[in-house]
Amino acid sequence: MSKSKRSKNDCDHPIGCGCAPTLFVNMMEDAGRELSRRQFIRGVGVAGGMLAFGSLLPSCSDSKPLKEGANADVIYHGGPILTMVKDGDRAEALAVQNGKILAVGTMTEIMTSKGSDTKVIDLGGKTLMPGFFDPHSHLVMQSAKFSTANLDPKPIGEAGSIADIQHILKERIEEKKKKPGEWVIGWGYDDTGIEEQRHPNRDDLDAVSTEHPILLMHISGHLMTGNSRMIEELGLTADSKDPDGGVIQRRPGSREPNGVLEENAMYLVLAKLPMPTPEQAMEMIEEGLQFYAEAGITTAQDCATFKGTWQLLAAMEQKGQLPIDVITWPMYKGIDDESFDYIVKNRNSRGRLRLGGVKLTVDGSIQGYTAFLSKPYHVQPDNAHPIPDKCDSEQAERIFISPENETYNPDLPLSADEGHRGYASMTQDQIDKWVKRCDENGIQLQVHTNGDGATDMLIKAVEKVRADKPRPDLRTTIIHAQTMREDQLDFSAKHGLTPSFFPIHVYFWGDRHRDLFIGPERAAMMNPSRSALDRNLKVTLHHDAPIAGIEMLKVAWAAVNRVTTSGKLLGPEERITPFEALRAITADAAWQNFEEDRKGTLEKGKLADLVVLSDDPLGVDPIAIKNIRVVQTIKEGETVYLAKT
Repeated sequence: MSKSKRSKNDCDHPIGCGCAPTLFVNMMEDAGRELSRRQFIRGVGVAGGMLAFGSLLPSCSDSKPLKEGANADVIYHGGPILTMVKDGDRAEALAVQNGKILAVGTMTEIMTSKGSDTKVIDLGGKTLMPGFFDPHSHLVMQSAKFSTANLDPKPIGEAGSIADIQHILKERIEEKKKKPGEWVIGWGYDDTGIEEQRHPNRDDLDAVSTEHPILLMHISGHLMTGNSRMIEELGLTADSKDPDGGVIQRRPGSREPNGVLEENAMYLVLAKLPMPTPEQAMEMIEEGLQFYAEAGITTAQDCATFKGTWQLLAAMEQKGQLPIDVITWPMYKGIDDESFDYIVKNRNSRGRLRLGGVKLTVDGSIQGYTAFLSKPYHVQPDNAHPIPDKCDSEQAERIFISPENETYNPDLPLSADEGHRGYASMTQDQIDKWVKRCDENGIQLQVHTNGDGATDMLIKAVEKVRADKPRPDLRTTIIHAQTMREDQLDFSAKHGLTPSFFPIHVYFWGDRHRDLFIGPERAAMMNPSRSALDRNLKVTLHHDAPIAGIEMLKVAWAAVNRVTTSGKLLGPEERITPFEALRAITADAAWQNFEEDRKGTLEKGKLADLVVLSDDPLGVDPIAIKNIRVVQTIKEGETVYLAKT
């Protein structure tokens, strides 16, 4: 790739639009494409521009069936066992056989299945419940982030100052036993989230090391910064010109680079940065999945999956390298007819890897001023037309690349005359066509709408396409749904739309949503879980990793308490009960993804996907739920995570 131009897959928008994959995700994509080339050379082949078929088809296997009359492999007892079937439903013991739940009930009942080889495990007062079902995240992107030093600002991470960043990097070098010359990479620093309110520069990072090239990726993905060794590796000097669409920041009063690279200038590092092999990329994903397991998650999601990363995930499943289940969601924009037929044919596959359906993204993010609202933002942005952080091309969120893509549509709705309302990243006609196409083929949709204006567009499509044939059976899922109004919730209840809320926003960004982005009234109702449940809607709760970590209990805690980082309540009327919050990350999440027949509750015949917790989340003070630790995670009867004692 030229150092002065975008990558070959980029759009033609103004620099900063966010169409291109972030630098590190692009590295994973390259590894997947290399694996695809190897498959092609070996004769597997590629069809429809989608992916290599043959040996990389997802498995249709499930765990072994229960053996009637046979003894249990394991019996758990001695602590609260939360079945999640209904509130207050608890058991004294649970038996597992062949990776499935053999029985749930009283100690007397369950001990009848004990044989000479049965393990009997005393929970010692710890709590056993269904493994957590991640309703929405970006697994591969989070896995790439896990392979770097975590520089997320407080309270998401521990980087509250440049001194904190320096400490984290020094620990990383020591922990990984980095040799001189090896790269040190960090991800997630935020100049607006640290005490100094500026980017760390080369001098700050030279204080960490001058022996290692140090590279830090900004939380936005639009900037990076590095130390003097990195600048030297890139050959940048006072004479270096800014690349097209990028900026090499300089020291004050000088042309000497200060370490910060903006936009296309970041790609100067690609020629020097070590690229992972397919094997290394798969190892990174496997390690990422282990972190998911450590969080008690037994089913994770990748929404939306790149073509290359699908190759990696499919190969990993064939090799038995997926410790937990993964559901992938290809983006609408690059799906050609043959690819769509493949999704239709394989969506019901049930191995460790499966295709969920099709992902639509109708708008952007609230804090980026790109969510499409029906009324203007509370405080208007400095720029009347902020640069989109998600584009119509959805280059950054798709599995399949189609040469027929039209990337930019100047007719998309943007700002209203009375003030900035954000913008839609799809036209109404596009949404209508995709709802119709998926409905006709029985395909589930995940539809990203942060703003209520974007949700209005989805509702218009449903009204038009499903006027004569309602499709509640497809469980169309509204992802984020953060600013849904009362009338939109009414419509969803009537037409079978199911929201997946993002309540951790209330904690991490609630104060800014109230005071800056959407104002007190709308902020009080953002992520309206109580209002949805009162309409008998099934809802789920997600963290959208890598946006806000992967801790499912913290997500549930946020929905139960609705406390901001300043300690203020934000919309207490929208609080839900601990049981309702736990259902939203177990049973109802399984239902939303058509897996309620085998996951989400502790019932005979379902998969033994379990999590052991340090405390009972239905017994502790609700404000303490986020402090509960995951002790053990069990996937189909096998331990995939065990906390160190």
